[in-house]
Amino acid sequence: MKIGTRNIGESFSTYVIAEAGINHNGSLGLARQLVDAAVEAGAHAVKFQKRDLPSLYPEEMLRHPERYEQNFQYTIPLLKRFELSEDDYRQLRLYAAEKPIDFICTPFDIKSAELIHEAGIHAFKIASADLTNYPLLGFAASKKLPMIISTGMSYKSEIEKSVRFLDELGADFAILHCRSSYPVWPRDVNLRMINWLKKFGRPVGYSGHDIGLIIPLVAASMGACIIEKHLTLDPSMEGTDHKISLDPYSFKRLVRDIEIADQAMGHQKRFLLRGEVLNRETFGKSLAAVCDIPMGTTITKEHVKIAGTGKGLSPSREDELLGRKACRVISENSFFHEEDVEDDSQGYFLPPSRFRFRSKWGLITRFSDFYDIISHDPKVIEIHLAEKDFATAFIPDKDCPQELVLHAPEFIDGKVINLCSPDPDARRESVALVQETIELARKLKPRFQGVPKIVVHPDAVSLREKLNPVILRKAFIESISGIDTQGVELLLENLPPYPWLFGGEWKGNFFMDADEILSVCQETGLNIVFDLSHAALFCNAKDKDIVQFISKLLPITRHLHLADAYGVDGEGVPFGEGDIDLERVMPIFSDYMDSWVPEIWRGHLNGARGFLKAIDILSRYMK
Repeated sequence: MKIGTRNIGESFSTYVIAEAGINHNGSLGLARQLVDAAVEAGAHAVKFQKRDLPSLYPEEMLRHPERYEQNFQYTIPLLKRFELSEDDYRQLRLYAAEKPIDFICTPFDIKSAELIHEAGIHAFKIASADLTNYPLLGFAASKKLPMIISTGMSYKSEIEKSVRFLDELGADFAILHCRSSYPVWPRDVNLRMINWLKKFGRPVGYSGHDIGLIIPLVAASMGACIIEKHLTLDPSMEGTDHKISLDPYSFKRLVRDIEIADQAMGHQKRFLLRGEVLNRETFGKSLAAVCDIPMGTTITKEHVKIAGTGKGLSPSREDELLGRKACRVISENSFFHEEDVEDDSQGYFLPPSRFRFRSKWGLITRFSDFYDIISHDPKVIEIHLAEKDFATAFIPDKDCPQELVLHAPEFIDGKVINLCSPDPDARRESVALVQETIELARKLKPRFQGVPKIVVHPDAVSLREKLNPVILRKAFIESISGIDTQGVELLLENLPPYPWLFGGEWKGNFFMDADEILSVCQETGLNIVFDLSHAALFCNAKDKDIVQFISKLLPITRHLHLADAYGVDGEGVPFGEGDIDLERVMPIFSDYMDSWVPEIWRGHLNGARGFLKAIDILSRYMK
């Protein structure tokens, strides 16, 4: 299901609705302030209500509510005072249309439904009281807009019947668990109904009349993909809903905490975090050779021991190893690897050049394994530099048929390179390191083909605070203007929302959004390295369509980093371990003819096995 530009479902981030309802108390000015408060809090939608009271209640009741039961004596006068006029409602809708937020409204009658539809809404919300109001349900369904239906004050049989009714109409709808009591106490919320509602195969959410933040957070952790919560400017105001509503500060906390809960929930897929991989290598154990093992030798238990580190075959796979013939010469104390327990039916150790790519495929290397990596005969070689690599850099002893890409270091003295830093000294250090990378490229250039490409991260990361992108952009443009790019092509890499930088909860602040990237490149005249994994993480975090994202940036792309991605911070994972839909995404690159490399993290290990597996998969899509 989709509301506005956002996808709704358990595999997407929770959609938070700020229920303004009638908390404007009949004031258009207060209604506008509620829209602003919802936007400031980070809500994805703001929701109001609209009633045509003569359509709902007898004239006698509207004129003389004092003649009826106590609940009518209290409620009817409030509704009469607090209802926005039709003209006020239209003005409110126009005001909200200028804000970055979806606009939803609950009609309580068909006349109101016609009004709000004509004024423009992103979705209909059907109140619990109208779950069995089939004429209203039918009218809303006929408009082919998304619908959200609440299930408070209803029996299971009524919910089932209404769902069948909407299914038969072909409606696009979500179902909210709700308890229509104001307030509802925790012992009565019964959140396990969320699990029962999931049986209908529709997005399920929670509409809360509880007090505080905890219950909506629990609902989100149970898979409620929509959370609706009342918003007020002042809980002490007169009216039925203010006391169970959150003030703007509390609502902002709710949105923040739901975002954190979404991240913590993740998915059922399992992959190792970068920190886990490093710790596994450092503290883990592997199967190692007791002695030299000639090629062709049948491996027995006497040949095998367990030793640190965790860079080799896991001890749990000893039974797969024993009885196999060694496919290579294995030296004493060296580790057994994946290749020792698998045949090569998938061809990972055949030259990738067999695929006859028309585009320029490449591999990533460091100076330490340059000759091993280049032996696979790539068309492009990308050397990833660390700060101290300049001291050990070398010039190849013969001409290389590859094009050269140098990836500038990401750290200086343990600090992140930052071309966007507001600190002039830090920025000068970063510029100097990029310039040193360019100088190295100029020295290496005679041994390689074409014009060297230099990959640079703008960065602008922070640990907790949110940085101003306007200030970051200005600093970045200044940094770029101070770099001499003669003889090389400087390329900027799009960045992830939550980069992994040796611990800490880092966040990106700049050069992630496609429009922002296009604008910066237009001003600087530079092109980009398009990192597919980074792009997927950003699109996951911001609920953006990755196909549209790629299509915008491909025209300024001169080099590709290709890897899968998981969630909002799982970057560089092997294809198939992340959540990128390759069948949908990779055809966009079918006409791409420039350079690319698989950037699987730690893919260079074990004879570049991770890279070669990725190339085998990518051969189905890249030409």
